Amino acid sequence: METLVTIVEVGAYSERQYQKQDGSSEYFKSRGVVMKRGGDVIYGEMTGELASKNRDTQFQQGLPYIVKGFWKHRTWGDSNDRHENSFYITDIQTL
Repeated sequence: METLVTIVEVGAYSERQYQKQDGSSEYFKSRGVVMKRGGDVIYGEMTGELASKNRDTQFQQGLPYIVKGFWKHRTWGDSNDRHENSFYITDIQTL
C-alpha cells in the first residue's frame, strides 16, 4: 500500500533483545508512527533497518508524507477468535 498521510505523532526508537530459536540473541528494532489519512487515524510501525535508519529523524507534524507499507493480520483466542490488523511501514518520504 502507498498513500498520502500527515504525521500526528512519532514514538521513540526502541531496541528489545530476544533469543532466536537457535539460541543466539538478536535485537528487535522499531519506531511507531501515528498518521492521519483523510478522516482515518492509522498506527504504523517501522522495524529493522528502516527503524534504525530513522532513529533520529525528526518527522514534522501536520506535513504531508508518502508512506509505503503492508498490512498483516493475526487471529488468536481459544473459544472466541480475536483478530488484529497491523500496518508495517517499509518507506516514508516527505512529499
